Amino acid sequence: MNTAFALRLMAPVLLGAALSSANVMAQAPAPAGTPPSTAGAAANAPRAPDMTPRLARAADRIASIDAQASRVEDYNALRNLQQIYGYYYDEAQWDQIIDLFADDATLEVGLNGVYAGKASIRRYFYGLTAGKQGLVQGQLNNQLQLSPVITLAADGKQAQARWRVVIQDGVFNQGANWGAGIYENEYLKQNGVWKIARLHLYVRFYSPYEGGWTHATAALNERYGKSTAKADRPTSQRYETWPTRFAAPMHYDAASSDRYRLAPENSARAAPPADNAPRTAATLEAQVRALELKLHRLRAVDELENLESSYGYYADMSMQDATSALFAENATLEILGRGVFIGRDRVYEYMRRLGAPTDGRLFTHMQLQPVIDVSPDGNSASIRARLFEMFGVNNTQAQWAEGVYENRFVLDNGVWKYQVLNGYQTFYTNYEQGWGKHSVPLMTYFPGYPPDLPHSVEYEPYPAVFIPPYHYRNPVSGR
Repeated sequence: MNTAFALRLMAPVLLGAALSSANVMAQAPAPAGTPPSTAGAAANAPRAPDMTPRLARAADRIASIDAQASRVEDYNALRNLQQIYGYYYDEAQWDQIIDLFADDATLEVGLNGVYAGKASIRRYFYGLTAGKQGLVQGQLNNQLQLSPVITLAADGKQAQARWRVVIQDGVFNQGANWGAGIYENEYLKQNGVWKIARLHLYVRFYSPYEGGWTHATAALNERYGKSTAKADRPTSQRYETWPTRFAAPMHYDAASSDRYRLAPENSARAAPPADNAPRTAATLEAQVRALELKLHRLRAVDELENLESSYGYYADMSMQDATSALFAENATLEILGRGVFIGRDRVYEYMRRLGAPTDGRLFTHMQLQPVIDVSPDGNSASIRARLFEMFGVNNTQAQWAEGVYENRFVLDNGVWKYQVLNGYQTFYTNYEQGWGKHSVPLMTYFPGYPPDLPHSVEYEPYPAVFIPPYHYRNPVSGR
C-alpha cells in the first residue's frame, strides 16, 4: 500500500539522522594526561553541541511512524478477521466462529432479532443447523465477504467496517439460492487481539437460483438467517428488502476523510517516550531496524494481494507465459485433482494445456476474500483466497465455479513468487441447472501429460463435504 511504502522510505532517513547525531556526540574533550600539543588543539576545538534534544526529536518521530504503521497492521488484522469469519461460515464451523466474538457481543441477521452475548450467539448458530456443527452431505453454505470499508478509532482499540456479502447456498437436488446483503459491524481490541463486538447483516435479497432476484419478494428474502433459537430482543431496525429501495446505514460520513484506513493527521500519535528512555544512537538504530522490518511486512501484504490478483487476470486471458513467470523455479502447482506439477517449466506446460486464448471463450478467474499472513522474518507468506469463476463457450455452454486456494509464497531476489499453488474445487456447475441440481466431479489427468506426483489431498467436491486445510489458526482462540 502507498502509505506503508512511504513510511518504509522514511525509516532510513531517521536512521541517518540518528547516526549523524551520534558522530557529532562522539567529539569529546581530550582526556587527562594528553600531551600538551594535542591537548591544546583539543582545547581550541569547537565544543560539541548537546544533541540530546535532536535525538529526542528523532525518537519521537520514530514512535509516531511506528504508531501509524501499527494502524495499518490493525487494518490488515481486521480484514483477515472478517474474511476468516466467512470461511468458517462456509463450513458451518460454529465453534470457530463463536471464538471470534467478544463476550458481550451482539449478533443481528436480517429481521430475525438481536442475540446478545456469546451464549446467545452460540444458540443462534447451532439453531441454523438443527443443533449440530458442520455441513451435511449435499449442503452448500457459501458467504463471500467482499469490499470492506474499515474505520479505526483514534485510540486504535475500536473499529467499524462495512462489508458486502454474496450468498450461495442450497441443498443438492432440493434447491439453491442466491443472496446479497451488507454487514455493518463493530470490533474491539482486547489484550492486543481484535474481536467482533457487533455483527449486523442487512439482507438485501435471498432468492431461488431459478428465476433469480428478478422474482424476489419480501417473504423469500426473510427466509435467510432464520434460527430455531429465540432472539433476546426484537430487531434494532425494521426495513424493507428488495425490490423496495433501502440503504443500510453507513458508519462513515461520505464527506469525511476519516473513513480511510489511517486516522486523520495527528489523531494517532504514540505516547511520548519516558524522560529516562534511552536516547542513544544505538537504541535509535535498533528501533529503526525493527520498524523497517515491520514496514517491509506491511508492504508485502499489498504486493502479495497484487500477485494473487495478477494470477487471476492472466488466467482470464490464458496468458501462459505471464502466468508461469509468477512462480519460483522450484514451485509446485496442484489444481482440482489433476496432480502435482513441479517446477516453473511444468507449470507453463500445465497452463498451456488449458487451452489457447480464442474468440468466443470466457474463462474469468476472480480471486476474492484473501486471508494474508506474512512470516515474522518477511521472507515467506501464505494466502487463502476464494475462486469465483465464470466459464463459457459462446452458443455452446456456460458454467459457474467456486473454490478455495491455499497458496504459499517466497521472496525470490526481492520479488514475491508462488512457491505452492493449491486449488481446491468446491463446485463446477452448468449455468442452466446451478449448484442445486448439478455438480461436476474432480478433473482427471491431462491425456499424455501425467503429473509429477499424485494429488496431495484425497477429497470429493460438492455435494460431498470437504474443508480445504487452513494455513492459519483461529486468530482469537489460536485453535
